[in-house]
Amino acid sequence: MKKLSILAFAIALIAFTACSEKKAPAQAPAQAEQTVVTDSAFQAAAAGEYKSADGERSVTLNSDFSVKVKGLNKEFYKWELPAKPEGKAAVIILSRKGLDADVQEQATLDTEEGSIIIKNETFRKK
Repeated sequence: MKKLSILAFAIALIAFTACSEKKAPAQAPAQAEQTVVTDSAFQAAAAGEYKSADGERSVTLNSDFSVKVKGLNKEFYKWELPAKPEGKAAVIILSRKGLDADVQEQATLDTEEGSIIIKNETFRKK
């Protein structure tokens, strides 16, 4: 009888301990801080309309990091610099709206030649 009462007491103590613990609220995962790289001289040099070789498609980069496209099947709406440009050429990131998050594509921008290369297609500044 003694063993049975000790066993019942131990089970009751475990149940009480398990029920009395409060669960901590789930915390949202921390997002990495994004730093915006700006270079006003490069932005001003990069701003303008870039046309394809046939002249039917164009990409317009604005100095406020907005983008307008014409004739492309991708609607880019902004561009950004992942790192401070060194010299006249830089890699830029073009962003378009996706289902859940922005879809980003890399492009190469050369302000000296006045060209931007997106997915192996060259657009030249007119």
